[in-house]
This record gives sequence, structure tokens and C-alpha cells, in this order.
Amino acid sequence: MIKKVSKELKRRNIYHKKKEKFILTRRSKTKIPLVNEDIFYLLGAICGDGSLIKSKRKRGGYHYVIRIYSGEEKYLFYLNEIIQKLFEIKGRITKDKRKNSSYYITLQNASIFFYFVKLGSEIGKKKIGNTSNIVKNKNKNILHYLAGLVDTDGHVKGRRIQLKQKRHQLLKEIKELSERLNLNCSIPKVNYTNNIPFYYIRFDNKIPLRWKGINLLN
Repeated sequence: MIKKVSKELKRRNIYHKKKEKFILTRRSKTKIPLVNEDIFYLLGAICGDGSLIKSKRKRGGYHYVIRIYSGEEKYLFYLNEIIQKLFEIKGRITKDKRKNSSYYITLQNASIFFYFVKLGSEIGKKKIGNTSNIVKNKNKNILHYLAGLVDTDGHVKGRRIQLKQKRHQLLKEIKELSERLNLNCSIPKVNYTNNIPFYYIRFDNKIPLRWKGINLLN
């Protein structure tokens, strides 16, 4: 994976050096881990309530930022522990001034940004929700991707999970994945909130939930 990230940084003219398991830029030293269940969990969390933001710098070049939102600050501290374990770098947790009881974690790091891009995360606003590269992945940790998606953007009730999205295409792809994993998934249905269409699916609660799994036990 370190070669793929380095190649992408080179293509973007971002100065860096490879040193064992690390990528060094002018501002950071980032561990590049092997793909594992924690990585897939973060992929799901980014897909659920996160985004990859590329914005121009005043002095030229770009800022590369990963941001994940949550109504629970404690959950973002939990994500930060995973991020630090994987990349040996911590994100910054901030109160969202635009919304009550909302927080976000920010990672401004080009190496981590392109790590997730190479694994299939979208850059920019997720209008369509295309996650085909992730959904088609045969990795044994794909269930952890669903866990991250549900922990950020899902609702758990007993033996069933519900995902609600504006992105119809995303739910179609999640249904495809759920069927492959024998999770008894419904077809995407629609309801309206303030005349805005939202789509939802339901499937069996047979995935390794983390945050919501803990809360269900309490």
C-alpha cells in the first residue's frame, strides 16, 4: 500500500520520502499500515458521515482533508484512537458551530487522504454515492466496512439494521453487498422529509458493530 500512496503523491507533485513503513512530507511523518479490519471500519465511517475535501491553498497547491461528523463527541475520540493506532497521527476534534450537539474530527494529511482514495473513498461531495470499488472488494474485512457505515449513519433495532440516505445508488450497492453476505436485505424504499426524498434499506444485524454494539449492551 505504501507504494500506491507514494505513487499518487508523486503524481500530484507532493514532496515526500519513503522510510520503511512511513511516508515523510514537509509537515508530517505518517505510518502506512497494511489493510485490516480497522481500515475497513474507517472506510465505512467516512462513507456514512464523512468526506474527503480537496481545496486550493493561497500559496499554491492543495489542502487534503478528511472529515467525519458525529453527534457524539465520545465516538470521535474512539475514532481518533483507531486513527492513532493505524497511522501514528491524531486528528483534531472540533465543535460544529453550525449545528447544536454536533462535532467533527479533521485529518489534514495528504498521505492518509490518498490512502483512502486508493481504497475507493470519493473526493468531494457525495452526490451519487458510488462505492463500487469497496462493495466489490472480496476482502474478508468487508463486514467491518458495513459496521463503520452503520455506526455513523444507521439505526439498529433488535435483529435488524436500517440505513437511510439521500443517495439511492449507495443503498443499491449496499443491498448488493448485503445479499452477497447473506444478510437478508430489503430493496431500497423512499420516504419524504420536508419534500426531500430519502431512501432506506433494512438488513439483518449480523455485522461486527462497535460503537452501537456497545450502546446496545448498556
